[in-house]
Amino acid sequence: MANNREVYSFMIPIINSNMLLPNTSIVEIVPFNNVELFAGKTEAPGWYLGHLQWRGQDIPLISIDMIMGESDPQASKRSRIAITYTLNSNRSLPYMAIVVQGIPRLSHVTMDNIEVPEDEVELLSQGEKVRVTVDNVPASIPDLDKLEEMIMLAKAKILTDAHS
Repeated sequence: MANNREVYSFMIPIINSNMLLPNTSIVEIVPFNNVELFAGKTEAPGWYLGHLQWRGQDIPLISIDMIMGESDPQASKRSRIAITYTLNSNRSLPYMAIVVQGIPRLSHVTMDNIEVPEDEVELLSQGEKVRVTVDNVPASIPDLDKLEEMIMLAKAKILTDAHS
């Protein structure tokens, strides 16, 4: 990336930090409604909360916060849902929905304003690619490939459990 190149991104609040995603990976930010929560109905992992009914589709609803060790993905009355594209052209999973804690703000990311702390690498959770700071604001860049894989595995387990 050249020094003058910038990536338009969204800094999205989560419980104790922010999530940073390029704006091209975000489809829409919607209010926390039209949600069907599993709430103990399945053997889904705790971070796989349920489904969002969106544009006639059931989109898997997950919590990055719970993957990162937090206990309540709806810690704020300002909870919203970020609908993101998946990266692998998987027709059975073209989108995923992530619970977020507020209104995202546009962030212009350049080589001059982003830092990757060297000591953060070992502290990453399962769904994180890297932790960064942008203009001194800490953020986590989620590993969308890993999240997609986790959702697919969880969905397969739910189907297997339902048939046994």
